[in-house]
Amino acid sequence: RYWDGRIVKLGSRGEELIKSYEQLRLVAYLPTPDDVPTIGWGHTRGVKLGQTITEREAQEMFLGDVSIAEKIVNRLSVALTQSMFDSLTSLAFNVGTLGSSIPKALKAGDYFKAWEAFALWRKQSGKNLLGIARRRAKEMVLFLEDGII
Repeated sequence: RYWDGRIVKLGSRGEELIKSYEQLRLVAYLPTPDDVPTIGWGHTRGVKLGQTITEREAQEMFLGDVSIAEKIVNRLSVALTQSMFDSLTSLAFNVGTLGSSIPKALKAGDYFKAWEAFALWRKQSGKNLLGIARRRAKEMVLFLEDGII
């Protein structure tokens, strides 16, 4: 169980989950027609179509993006298991936020309500996407893997 004031880092299960959906691409591409240019393992900031990188650069970008997502989750200052932290970090990595319903539920101690709220993040440009729904389902499974606080 975590939250005793220390900073928590992404664990191996979380990294594996993120990288399984953000497959390594060394040339920038559009993951879906309504998406933004992406490179490496899901890196989007400042990416231009046609851009190329090395695997080492991809890993550096990944670690920077993970650090941002970890900060989002650590700012919650709530008790979490490692699997909860990893699943929340995966969500924040993918969408750049946890929205309002997940933090509100966690701060109220309602872990099941937070778990249910993952499913709200399944759309892109107003359309449900099966790939995003699958990712949310995997994150939801990981969220419960270590049990509930």
